[in-house]
Amino acid sequence: MDKTLLVIITDRLSHIIGKGELIDRYYNPGGVFSDVHILMTNDDRPDKAALQRTVGDAKLTLHNLPSGKGLLMKTLWRPFLLRSWAEQAIGLARKIKPDLIRCYGNFLNGYAGARIKEEFGTPLFISLHTQPDQTRANPDVDFKTKVFYALSKAVEKYSLQRADKVSGVYGSIMDYARNKGAAAPFVAYNVINPDNIMPKKDYGCSGPLKILYVGRVIPAKNPENIIRGLQGINAELTVVGSGSKEQELAELVSELKLDSKVRFVPAMANDELCRTMHQYDIFAGHSQYSEFPKTVLEASLCGLPILFNSRRGTPVPEFENNIAKMVEDSPAGYRSGIEFFLSEARREEFGTNAARYANAHWDPAQAEKIFADIHRELTGK
Repeated sequence: MDKTLLVIITDRLSHIIGKGELIDRYYNPGGVFSDVHILMTNDDRPDKAALQRTVGDAKLTLHNLPSGKGLLMKTLWRPFLLRSWAEQAIGLARKIKPDLIRCYGNFLNGYAGARIKEEFGTPLFISLHTQPDQTRANPDVDFKTKVFYALSKAVEKYSLQRADKVSGVYGSIMDYARNKGAAAPFVAYNVINPDNIMPKKDYGCSGPLKILYVGRVIPAKNPENIIRGLQGINAELTVVGSGSKEQELAELVSELKLDSKVRFVPAMANDELCRTMHQYDIFAGHSQYSEFPKTVLEASLCGLPILFNSRRGTPVPEFENNIAKMVEDSPAGYRSGIEFFLSEARREEFGTNAARYANAHWDPAQAEKIFADIHRELTGK
């Protein structure tokens, strides 16, 4: 029997397409649904053909439910004031009769999903990808992000209290989910590019140590200390990512006379990144969020040795399993970590440990099966 899925998201999918971050069957894991509708709470008009891979063989239909500054000014995102806005989502559900509502995140999209559930009793599954309470308290988060998370508090709680299933893509989200009223939240890791991860087989290094950084270049994810830690070491750094700190970092590299050691790549398709990650000697990450980054999932599955900073506040649970070399978030801390990995034996030890743990906990096939099984359970298929 054919099944229909309604996915509701806040993302601008054209940006994700532009960054090359599409994952096969991401919005239809296991190909459970034959008909997938994606409702975006914005006015984005992404390339439908490019998005087809994210739903597998299912028929794909795109819809928009714009929000924007006008809605913000009229409602301040208070649930009782958002009801008329959500009527459009209810009308769409009345027309397509989805068997499941799937929300990636619990912001305005989660509220729309909760209102559909209230109207029709349709099962609602929400996966959480950020930890809003810790983001709100993080001094390194930019002002615009702080405003967004300050306004979203009420809708976060509204949706989680009404969802049938709530998962988080890493462990630190669980306390937040429980505190906001989610019933029995659980960890289900992101599905990582299943067809392009290339395992690292050789930990030898000829020439400079090749270091890879992948992530947004923003205040709370700023690789400045990694760059400063390179001074006087026979190592090269490739920074893949863009953001508000790009110009500042380029100037820093020039000031430190590290132009021959640091290369900036604003964007790289995820397929290419996963295929080439094994060619580097180590992965160096930085974050003051409580997240367990998707890029670390990828690096660990590849078997790349991981260097990461210890964050202020609550530790990231996954990093407590000895899958990475943790260092102080300072130039001296990263310098010590880079020097630590100049040893081939240490690179092999940490790389194989990371791969072993990753394959046991977030193997792509198993991660996709977990989501597919949840979808089947909620739809009775």
